[in-house]
Amino acid sequence: MGLTRRDLMLAAGVGTAGLVATSAGGAAAWSMAGPPESAADGPVLRSRNGRLRVDLSAGPGNVKVNGSSTGGLLTYNGRFPAPTMVVRPGDRLQIRLTNKTPTWTNLHFHGLHVSPRGLQDNVFAQIEPGDTRAYDVRIPKDHPSGLFWYHPHFHTETGPQVWAGMSGLLIVEGGAADLPGVKGLRRHAFGIREGGLGPDGGWADYTSLTPATSPLYVNGRINPRITMRPGETQFWQLGNIGVAAYYQVALDDHEFTVVEEDGAMVWRTWTSDTLFFPPGKRYGVLVTARKRAGVVQLRQLGYDQGKDQWPAAPLVRVQIEGERAQSVTVPEQIGDPPSWLTDDIAQRRVLTLSQAIVDGASEFYIDGMLFDNLTFADVIQVKLGTTEDWVIRNATSVYAGAPRNEQHPFHIHVNDFAVVETGDWDPLTNETSNRVRVTPRSVADTVNVPWNAYVRFRTHFADFVGRSVFHCHLLFHEDHGMMGVFDIVDAQGKGAGPDQRLPTHSH
Repeated sequence: MGLTRRDLMLAAGVGTAGLVATSAGGAAAWSMAGPPESAADGPVLRSRNGRLRVDLSAGPGNVKVNGSSTGGLLTYNGRFPAPTMVVRPGDRLQIRLTNKTPTWTNLHFHGLHVSPRGLQDNVFAQIEPGDTRAYDVRIPKDHPSGLFWYHPHFHTETGPQVWAGMSGLLIVEGGAADLPGVKGLRRHAFGIREGGLGPDGGWADYTSLTPATSPLYVNGRINPRITMRPGETQFWQLGNIGVAAYYQVALDDHEFTVVEEDGAMVWRTWTSDTLFFPPGKRYGVLVTARKRAGVVQLRQLGYDQGKDQWPAAPLVRVQIEGERAQSVTVPEQIGDPPSWLTDDIAQRRVLTLSQAIVDGASEFYIDGMLFDNLTFADVIQVKLGTTEDWVIRNATSVYAGAPRNEQHPFHIHVNDFAVVETGDWDPLTNETSNRVRVTPRSVADTVNVPWNAYVRFRTHFADFVGRSVFHCHLLFHEDHGMMGVFDIVDAQGKGAGPDQRLPTHSH
């Protein structure tokens, strides 16, 4: 808790160039061409010589939130948000995680294409209170580059621990950031999440979360300020690293050019006035400031998730000032789609998301099953090196017998997917309508599924065998059942490794 600057440098295995100092009201920004150009509300830990070593201590304590000391949080190294980690393809990310929380925990590296076995991205790992475990994450040399994040993923505790402060940004350098004209631009990484104080002035209890009482934090600040020069193009990476909030984001009188989605460079860029962030979603965008000075606002326009209506709110103040700068544009085609998009389909699967009230409590299902009740017979088995077609349907609607209408952000671990079709679906008749064939522009790891609707995607199981999960990224839904298990197996049928037990096995 109270780590010094030297402690953080030693924990990360980096020199002074690997850290960004703290400045009130700032947001993380850096340039690969030189030293940081502005400050962040926390350390930025960079790999050096192909390795990033970090000591993470997860535990309670008073933490600075929006400049004020606040109790009732669980954080990594006493920071809100957690330290930002920056690595490159081919690096090793070595983390010693000490659990000082009162409950079990572990680590998940959201979106990383790494092994789900051992202590890499193994969400079945169990670190009990008082224990220290050493993670050794081997990032492939051809790993996609972009914005990821890390957070605990111990079942039933994921939502409470992330709500209490245990989440942080993880950046894999390269990709869109290294495009001609983009490399060297001023960059900002925005970790956006909900939160709030309780009546006693400490962090509010997880069960009290409501959109009306949850202010929005960007890098631990409420409506922080950044600067742009008139006409200047900056590279922004934005991620929803909270538990439940949906964001429809816009910048007054400006537009976004999307060059990165869910940690991977897109192969065909697009321009939009708004960006949509269900829980877990990330984008990398180019933003060009207007040519006249003044203040504009990056803002949450508000979003109706069904059960929850997230109100409009400010996110970041953008001060346009100084001398004019030269703008940067990128072509529409900046890459090539993955070859597996045209592979033969080895297997087609259909998953249905639903909800019910049992004994007065909400339960959330995938194909009528709770995660806690899964047995070997319920584990999806996929073969290494194959491409599959998945349809995700949402029956969580009053029409289908659910207590309320709810959307679900579907997330899968280990491998990305490409959405190829969307449409409406009738849960009572099983009929589809308003089908839209989608020409993919990028891959993703998180996609929103509206109620009485479906999403079809294609996914390729490359490089790694092991057991992992797919789930709704509304963390309350995940913790209360809406999570499934899949095994990636080799030619001999071997997949799951040690310490990858199903919930019906003893802890």
